Amino acid sequence: MIPALAHPGQSVIPGSPSRQIHPDGVWRSQADPTPRFAIAISSLTLVRHRQARRRCNVGLRASMRYFRFHSDLPHPVPATRPAPPGPGSGWPEQCPPMQAAAAFGWDVINPFEIRFDPGEESWELHDAVEVGGADLEERGDVAAFDQDNCWQWDPKQVLPHRISPHVYPEVRNQAKVSTYLYLQTPPGWALMMSDIPNAHRRFRVLSALLDTDWYYPAHPWHAVVELPWSPEGEPVVIAEGEPLCRLTPVRRASYSAAEMRPDQFKQLYDKGQSWLEDNGRPSDDPEAPRGALDIRGCYARQQRSFDFTVNPRRTA
Repeated sequence: MIPALAHPGQSVIPGSPSRQIHPDGVWRSQADPTPRFAIAISSLTLVRHRQARRRCNVGLRASMRYFRFHSDLPHPVPATRPAPPGPGSGWPEQCPPMQAAAAFGWDVINPFEIRFDPGEESWELHDAVEVGGADLEERGDVAAFDQDNCWQWDPKQVLPHRISPHVYPEVRNQAKVSTYLYLQTPPGWALMMSDIPNAHRRFRVLSALLDTDWYYPAHPWHAVVELPWSPEGEPVVIAEGEPLCRLTPVRRASYSAAEMRPDQFKQLYDKGQSWLEDNGRPSDDPEAPRGALDIRGCYARQQRSFDFTVNPRRTA
C-alpha cells in the first residue's frame, strides 16, 4: 500500500448537513442518494491539426492521463467554443481566433458549489465538502486521506510553505480548490493550468505550469482562486458543474523569437496580399474604401483546428 497524503497544511472540514460523505466514502446529497457519475479510469487524447493529419496521415500526438480521486466525481471535458451572449454581430465570441482559444484544452469541472461570504477584512469560505478516500483506496490500492474541496491560506501554516506576516494580507483573498485529479503527461510535455480564456467571472484562477511528466504528488492537483475584495459585495459562488480551470498541453522545448529581415517581411506581406486576392470578394459596404475586399467567413473556413477528446475507460 502506497500512502497518499492529504495536501500539506490542509484542514479537514466536515460537509454541511445537506452534503454528506457516507461511510463508504461516496458523496451523496440528502435529496438524491444516488452516486452522480459512472465509475471510470480514463485517458485523454489531443490530436493536433486534424486537417493536416487527414491530408498526410501524420500528426503530433500529446496525451494526458488522469485518475479521479473518487469515481463519482466528474471527468474533465473538452473545452468548447462559446455562444454569443445575444443576437446580432460583432460579439468577441464570434471572432474565430477567440473561439479557437476558448476551445483549446480541457476544462476541469467543479463538482460542488463553493460559496465565499464577505467578512470583516476578507472573503470567508462558507463551508467545505470533504470527500472520503475509501473509494480511491479500493480502486487504486493506495492508502488515501480524505480530501476537502476548498480551503484558504492559514497565516500560521508551516506546510506546504510558510507565509510571512506582511505577505498574508496580500493573499488572504485566495483559496485553493481541488481538481480531484491526478495528472500525467508523456516525457517532454507539461500542463498549463489557467483560468477559462476570456471568461467574465467574479474570481480568477491563477496560472501555473505543472511538470506532470515527472512530478506526481500524493494529493490531487489544486487550482488557486483569487477573489477581488469587496466588503459590501454579494457572496461569490462557484457553481456546481461550472468549469473551474483550463488544462492545456505544452511541449517542453527551447523557444526563440527573432526579427525578420526586410526581404523576409516582404515575402510574408506578399503572401498575405495574395491570400486576400484569392479569397476576398468586392465589399458591398458603401462606406468601404475603393478596392476593399470582404473576407468574412474565409478565415473561419480555412482555420486549422485542434481536437481535444475525453475517452473514459470502462471498468467491469
